[in-house]
Amino acid sequence: MIRGTDIHNAQEDFWKAMDIEKAMPLIDDPSALVKHFRTYYPEGKDEESKDIYRAMSAWNAERFLECVTEGTIDLFKPVGNEICLDAEYEINGIRVHLQGIIDRVFLDNGGYIPLELKTGPWKDSKKTHMRKEMAFYQLLFEECDEQTLIDAGLDPTIGITHWGWFYPASNYIYVEEVKKRSMTSVLNSMQKLVDAYLTQTFTASPFYKKCDKCGYKTACEAAGGGVNYDFF
Repeated sequence: MIRGTDIHNAQEDFWKAMDIEKAMPLIDDPSALVKHFRTYYPEGKDEESKDIYRAMSAWNAERFLECVTEGTIDLFKPVGNEICLDAEYEINGIRVHLQGIIDRVFLDNGGYIPLELKTGPWKDSKKTHMRKEMAFYQLLFEECDEQTLIDAGLDPTIGITHWGWFYPASNYIYVEEVKKRSMTSVLNSMQKLVDAYLTQTFTASPFYKKCDKCGYKTACEAAGGGVNYDFF
C-alpha cells in the first residue's frame, strides 16, 4: 500500500513537472529521452519501485515519440491529473453519494480516455474488475456537476469514449472502447449494496485466496466453517 501510494504520487508529480520543450531536443536519442524522463521520478525505496519508475519512464518516452511522429504532441500530457470527483446517483429513490479519484484523463479523437495506474502485476483475470472500475469512473463523470468538471479542467460537453489501465510492473497497457455491459454490472452491484444496507443483510461471498488468511474462517458458514456463536 505504501509503495503504491508513493508511485501514484510520483506519477502525479511527473505530469505536473513534465516540460515538453525540454524533452524535444532528445527525440533523436530514445535512450537519452528515457533517462530524461527518469529524472522526474524519485530514486525509489526498493528495487521493485525502481523497476516501475524505469518502466514508466520508458513508456512515457515511447508515447512521446509517437506523438511527435503523429503531430499530436499537444495531446501528450493528460487534461486531467489525479482528479477527485463527487456526484450523486439515485437508486430506487435513494440518493447515493459517489466519490472517486481518476488517475489520468487523456483527450484523443474528440473523446476523453481515463487511464488507471496499477502498481501490482497484471493478470488477465483482472480485466473484468478493471472494466467495472472504469465504468464506475464513467458514471461518476457523467453524474458529476458540470461546474465541478469545469473546475477540474474538463469539458462537460466531451464524453468518455474509451478507458484503459497501465500496469508498469508487467509492462502492460491496454485501452479499449467503453463497454455498456460493464456499466450495467456496476449499476447492478450498486443496487445490491443499497439493498443490503436497507435490509441489513450482507451475504458473504467466500473467495479461497482471502478466506484462507482470515481468522474468522472456522466460524464462517459461507467459507465452509461452522457457526460458533461463542467465537464472537
